[in-house]
Amino acid sequence: MKDLVKKLASEQKEAIRENRHHLHMHPELSFEEFETSAWIKEHLVALGIPTMEGISGTSVVGILKGFQPGPTIAFRADIDALPVQEDNDLEYKSCVDGVMHACGHDTHNATLMSFAAIMAAHPELVKGTIKFIFQAAEEKLPGGAVQLVKEGVMDDVDMIFGFHCAAGLELGKTIVNDGPLSAAVATYEVKITGKGGHGSDPSRVVNPVPIAIMAANAVNQIKPEKVAPLHPITVTVSYIHGGKYPNVLPGDAMFGGHIRALYNEDVKMVMDNIQKITTAIVESWGASCEYDIIYGYPANVNDKEQADIVRAAVRELGYETLTREPGLGGEDFAYYALEKPSCFFSVGGANPDDPKTYFPHHSKDFKLDEDMLDIALECEIGTYLKATGQA
Repeated sequence: MKDLVKKLASEQKEAIRENRHHLHMHPELSFEEFETSAWIKEHLVALGIPTMEGISGTSVVGILKGFQPGPTIAFRADIDALPVQEDNDLEYKSCVDGVMHACGHDTHNATLMSFAAIMAAHPELVKGTIKFIFQAAEEKLPGGAVQLVKEGVMDDVDMIFGFHCAAGLELGKTIVNDGPLSAAVATYEVKITGKGGHGSDPSRVVNPVPIAIMAANAVNQIKPEKVAPLHPITVTVSYIHGGKYPNVLPGDAMFGGHIRALYNEDVKMVMDNIQKITTAIVESWGASCEYDIIYGYPANVNDKEQADIVRAAVRELGYETLTREPGLGGEDFAYYALEKPSCFFSVGGANPDDPKTYFPHHSKDFKLDEDMLDIALECEIGTYLKATGQA
C-alpha cells in the first residue's frame, strides 16, 4: 500500500500547496464562506464530481460514485477562518484585514480537495461511494455540522473520517484515540429579578446581588457533589453583574458561565442541577429567575474499529501514531460521530527547525510546515484503501 499511496499523493504535490495558498490568502468567517464555497463547487465540477442537493448555507458536499460495490464513506473538512489579524511574513499571507486561517482549516480544505481529485482520476479505486464534506462554520455555534446532519448528509453513510492539523506536534506524528476525544459544551445565564430600592433600608427590598452570589457559590459545588469523580468536567461561573451605585439596590442581577464534559449525559445533568438549585435559592429569598441555556457541540467520541483502520493505515505508511488525554475543547465533528461510526485524528505540522510551527492554534502567529499537507493526504488515501479492503 505504501508505494501506491505515496505515488498517488505525489500527483497533487503542487496543487495541494497552490490551493492551500489561495485559501489562506482569502479567508472567510463562519457562515460567511461564500467565495470559498463557490471555489469548492468550481473545483468539484471541474473534477466531474456532482454536489449534493438540498444543502443550505455555505457547506458543500461532493459525491463520487464508483462502478464497484462498496460502502458509503465520508471524509470531512471544515472551511471557515477566524477573526484574527495575521502576523506572519508569508508570500500567501491573508489578504483580508482582521481575518486569518489561524486554526488550519485551509489545510483541511486543500487536503480534501486533493483527495477528491485523486479519487476522481482513479475510478478503479472507488468502491461504493465517497462523500467529500466541505463544512462551514466549525468555529461558531451552532456550527455547520448539525445542519448538514438535519439535511440528510449522513443518512446513507456507513462511516466517516476527518482530521485536524496539529501545531506543536512534529511532522510524521499523528494522534489517534479510541473513545472520547473532545468535550460537550454548554453555556448558561441566570437572570434574577428582585425588588430594587434605597440602600438605607434593605429590609424593604429584595436585593438580587447577594442572592446571585449565593446561587453562584452553589453552582460551584455541583461538580464535587453531583459528578462522578472520574468524569472529566469543568463547571464555571464566569461573571456576575448587578448594580452600579453604593446606595442603590438594583432590581435585577445575573450570573453565568459554561460547562465542558467528556460525557454528554453529564452536561444535561449539571444543567438540570443549576436550574433546580438556583431556583430553590432564589425563590427562598423572595426573588424570581429565568434561564438562557445554549447547548453547544456534543462530545466527540471515536469508534475503536474506525480508529484501528486509521492507525493501521498511518503505521503502514511509516508514520507514528500516538494517543493523548482527551481535551475539553469543542469540535462539531461530534455531530457526525453521533450518527455513524467515525474517527477524528490529528496530523502533526511542526518542524523543529521552525519555532513558529509551535505557536498555538488561534494565534496571530499560527503557522504549519507544509510538508504536513502531503502526510495528511497520504493518511486520507490510506484510510480509504484500508476501509474498503484494498490494503
